[in-house]
Amino acid sequence: MLSDILPQEAFGFLVVLTRMTALVMIVPAFGDQTVPVRVRVMLALAVSVVVYLSVRATLPEMPASVLALGWLVITELGFGLIVGGIARFLVTALHVAGAAISMLSGLAAAQAFDPAQGTQGAVIGSFLTVLGITMIFVTETHHLLIEAMVASYDLFPTGGGVPVADVAQMARDYVITSFLLGAKMSAPFILYSLVFYLGMGLSARMAPQMQIFFVAIPVNILLALSLLAVIIATMMQFFIAYMREELQLLLG
Repeated sequence: MLSDILPQEAFGFLVVLTRMTALVMIVPAFGDQTVPVRVRVMLALAVSVVVYLSVRATLPEMPASVLALGWLVITELGFGLIVGGIARFLVTALHVAGAAISMLSGLAAAQAFDPAQGTQGAVIGSFLTVLGITMIFVTETHHLLIEAMVASYDLFPTGGGVPVADVAQMARDYVITSFLLGAKMSAPFILYSLVFYLGMGLSARMAPQMQIFFVAIPVNILLALSLLAVIIATMMQFFIAYMREELQLLLG
């Protein structure tokens, strides 16, 4: 009896661990480049134990062939990457907003490491990303990320087919929504820069002998950073509300 139970239990845990590992490695906050790989692996193991106990009854029987088992592992890996990528798209809005603000404020050349993207990015974008990840933990939004890991088995059941068309449409919608959110968060700076550069143009026409560039750029940076200090709390509240709403939709 025990020899019949153990292989099925090992198979079930392996399937869950495959999806959770892919998900934890890419999901925001937990899967950022600043989190050590060992910590992410231990987190994936811990989450897999909890999730396995929750979805154990819904898992299929162990396939009879090695090819079927390999295909199942590949699909579970893909499902984990899909759900983690969806959550990653939500944080991309901060990168979009930061890049827009940096460009409009004259700080686009200032680069810093972006932990969410894993590459160099605009310094304001990196700052907003770090602040956004901090707010995810402060507001306990990371609990929704963990719930989404369990809910992924309702969205993508183990052993089911890959809904390629639905996944493509979902990815498209989240990309559009992410860029739209980034544009909304940077809207005050777009309006400010429009007024500021219009004033620069008028000043250049009225006093062509004045070096407008050397005068305006430091003023532009100072005013943009002052505006950021005033509205950054509202921006983060807007981002967290959006992320919680989207994760609730993902949870169903």
